[in-house]
Amino acid sequence: MFPARRDYERMMTSLNTGVLVHEAASKNILWANPAACAMFGWTLEELKPLKAHHMSAQEKQYRREIGVAWLQSAVVHGSSRKKWKYRDKFGTDFLTDAHATHIVFDDGPVIMVEFRNIAEEVILQEELSRVSESLHRLMTYTSAGIVVLDGDDRIEDITPLAAGLFGRTTENLSGVHLEEVCRCDPRPSSDQVVTGLDAGSSVSIQMQVDKENGGVGWLAGELEIVGHDGTSSRVLTVRDVTERVEWQQRDAYQEANLQYLSRYHAMGDMAMILAHELGQPLAASTNYLSGLKARVSAETVDARSLAYGMDQIGKQLSRAAEIVSSVKRYVQRIEDTSTRMDLNDTVQEVLYFVRLRAAERGVRVYAHIPERNFYITGESVLIGQVIINLCVNALDEIVKPTTEIKELTLETGVDGAHAFVRIADRGSGTDGAVGGFVTKPFSDKEDGAGIGLIISEHIVERHGGSIDYAANEPRGTVVTVSFPFTH
Repeated sequence: MFPARRDYERMMTSLNTGVLVHEAASKNILWANPAACAMFGWTLEELKPLKAHHMSAQEKQYRREIGVAWLQSAVVHGSSRKKWKYRDKFGTDFLTDAHATHIVFDDGPVIMVEFRNIAEEVILQEELSRVSESLHRLMTYTSAGIVVLDGDDRIEDITPLAAGLFGRTTENLSGVHLEEVCRCDPRPSSDQVVTGLDAGSSVSIQMQVDKENGGVGWLAGELEIVGHDGTSSRVLTVRDVTERVEWQQRDAYQEANLQYLSRYHAMGDMAMILAHELGQPLAASTNYLSGLKARVSAETVDARSLAYGMDQIGKQLSRAAEIVSSVKRYVQRIEDTSTRMDLNDTVQEVLYFVRLRAAERGVRVYAHIPERNFYITGESVLIGQVIINLCVNALDEIVKPTTEIKELTLETGVDGAHAFVRIADRGSGTDGAVGGFVTKPFSDKEDGAGIGLIISEHIVERHGGSIDYAANEPRGTVVTVSFPFTH
């Protein structure tokens, strides 16, 4: 049996939980218990004319229409629960757990909203979450094993976890020299380790352990001197880092293989250029020599024709020497590591080879290179090879019968914090490029596999740069290679 209305109001009045009663249709406030009035800082008469936007926080998720929809949901479904942030008379927001219930009174349907301030609960929950995360990190770190060494680096004591990392038990490791169970870098007796410990610092040691299956495991250790009970011990904390080291080794191998492939292609291009370009001046020199020999044998040579022939031979040999010098300049830094370099210098060097390729195919090359330095960090030979690959690709497109304008444009410039090289043609466009990456070979050559472009993208990415492909207007392709500036 339900209590009488007066008893019901008495019960609501005594609650510590806030209660608001809204008219179901208009959502106007009809009544509030003292706890609700205290939370808002308003009297009941002050609360009644207020709307949702007067007593709710100003964030988007607490807009009036959202609040009205929430109350209407209770009308439709009977009840609705929501975390709602109210605002009191003084402009202070407080988060609540609010439960709206549809009730039909004799005077008509209403929505009763019961709410309680959960701000402190949220703070406590966040604090517990932070403590939980800290404990998790601590447990992760302390999942390491502990080894106590004497002054001669023999194992005095070892935890079962540490013994397991070495593939042994605690019993058969007692008194064993550390370097009998692993290879240490640096060695515990080295000057580097001794100096670090004497200075009060911990020293990192990497250990290589032979596994029973013939494989190799890797441990990361921190050796330090720990004082206790008036004495001190050499304590080594060890953790298994085999997976990380193997990943680093795979990455280093892939990096070395990538450099090898890039340099292999670079040297291949240089060899083809030497074979092709040196053939012409050497053949011309041979022809001039043969002509001079014929005239000498026939005794028809005169000083003027002799001088002309020798002059022509000299020009052809000079041209051959120039080709050899250019190739030598380009490849002499093959084994250099990344250094501060001028992008414009590299572009000027590769332009010689690009123009040779273009000239033999009837393509005009226009270069726009400012008279200034664009310093980046990288390997000049690799970046040069990327530019050559992209230019040769463009040339393959330009020489097609469908390409009307036989021109290649190359320019360098600055865009924000990056220096760029831009290569443009008027070919068929960028159907094979999506989002800056090539998804199929960029040319339709029968012998083309797209490998040069894939390697080029990897090289540019490794230098912190990017390759972007875009449509040229009115047709063709613009390829932009960007690298971060080095100051």
